[in-house]
Amino acid sequence: MDSLNISDVTRIATEAARQLSPRLHVVGVTGAGDGDYAEVVVDIDECRKEPCRLSLGVFRNTSESLLHHEITLKLQGRFRNRP
Repeated sequence: MDSLNISDVTRIATEAARQLSPRLHVVGVTGAGDGDYAEVVVDIDECRKEPCRLSLGVFRNTSESLLHHEITLKLQGRFRNRP
């Protein structure tokens, strides 16, 4: 399976964050060259407890739906019960 490009990962991460909370904003996605690994950086608006910036590691060699699901789960785990 071909890897998703950084633009696709950014779009998918933005959709997942928006669906979870209007306080979550994807501020960047980086990938290392031709590798399948990427980092998704998400800021939390109106954050009262550090960390207010989350970094999620994901692999791009998957389908859009699976990546969306993975990002959603990771965001839920790190964003849940935050003030």
